[in-house]
Amino acid sequence: HAAAYVMSAFRIAYFKVHYPAEYYASYFSTRFDTFELETMIKGYDAIRARMTDIIAKGQDASSKEVDLLETLKLALEATARGFKFGNIDIKRSEAKNYIIDDDKKTLISPFCTLDGLGEAVGKQIVEERNKKEFFCVEDFQARGKVNASTMEKLKELGVFKGMPESAQLSLF
Repeated sequence: HAAAYVMSAFRIAYFKVHYPAEYYASYFSTRFDTFELETMIKGYDAIRARMTDIIAKGQDASSKEVDLLETLKLALEATARGFKFGNIDIKRSEAKNYIIDDDKKTLISPFCTLDGLGEAVGKQIVEERNKKEFFCVEDFQARGKVNASTMEKLKELGVFKGMPESAQLSLF
């Protein structure tokens, strides 16, 4: 049993050193359920500050914050190694899995990293996107079956940048 654990540790270490983007993408996709997307996309300093806030709470930290702390520890390590967390991308993000951007240094966040947007809704969005591209924000909300509060969070993050609000044209 101990030998299997050691071999597993060597495999993980090999990928962490030689294929770091793939390592981080797969680790964040499979091991963590609690994310704070707003903090992670801001980078190293924001992640470190949020970690300090949670640690300062001590026993008063909620269980969600304790889980988030574990996520932020690895996010801090990734950003210290030169990786970035990209915002949700309507055209490319997956439901649950992080994907690696073309620059090999940015991990594009999946839909489920947004608090309140579950994996089922994320799958619905990806499924609808694969059928036909979203042409406006209203189309995204209707076909993706996304609730109003989650839509507000997505708008605050700038996910719909450059996309028209509705399909109606204004003559004036």
